[in-house]
Amino acid sequence: MTNALTPKAKSFILISKTNGKVVALSEIAKVYQPETITQSKFNENGKFPVFGANGLIGHYNFYNHENAQICITCRGATCGNVNLSLPKSWITGNSMVINTDECTRINKMYLYYLLKNYNFKSIISGSGQPQIVREPISAIKINLPIIQDQNEIVKILNTYNELLRKEKDILKLYKKQKAYLLKNMFI
Repeated sequence: MTNALTPKAKSFILISKTNGKVVALSEIAKVYQPETITQSKFNENGKFPVFGANGLIGHYNFYNHENAQICITCRGATCGNVNLSLPKSWITGNSMVINTDECTRINKMYLYYLLKNYNFKSIISGSGQPQIVREPISAIKINLPIIQDQNEIVKILNTYNELLRKEKDILKLYKKQKAYLLKNMFI
């Protein structure tokens, strides 16, 4: 019998054994809403992607973030959705940016995965238009394991994501094949 652990078992052990320090999000990140630009300023030939509340929404000639950033939708029906921008992109004020660029104690992808699975319902306010404001996000408490454990967790989750991506690609091919076969069956 070998001592090899499956990624699932390994990730469970890492997460369950992690005795990280509990910190507020504001201790490890700058939390803010950037400047919003109007859609009329978008340029389909713009060099830089624009990220709004729900991901990529257009292109622009300038960027306001050098590095990829964690973005949380802070207005509307999708309030609380978490996205990751691309490097050198413009992020609009419809997203709350969780910028960890100056913190060496956090792996950005670890925080992204953690926030992607966080339930934001308790900090969403507003009945007509749901919204999240900076103070409640800044106060969110997270478990901050040592950076080596964060890196290992990210490595495992990235492996699962890559496997899922490959399976989705295979499923698309099967659907194309099925459509082709059905089309040729009734010629």
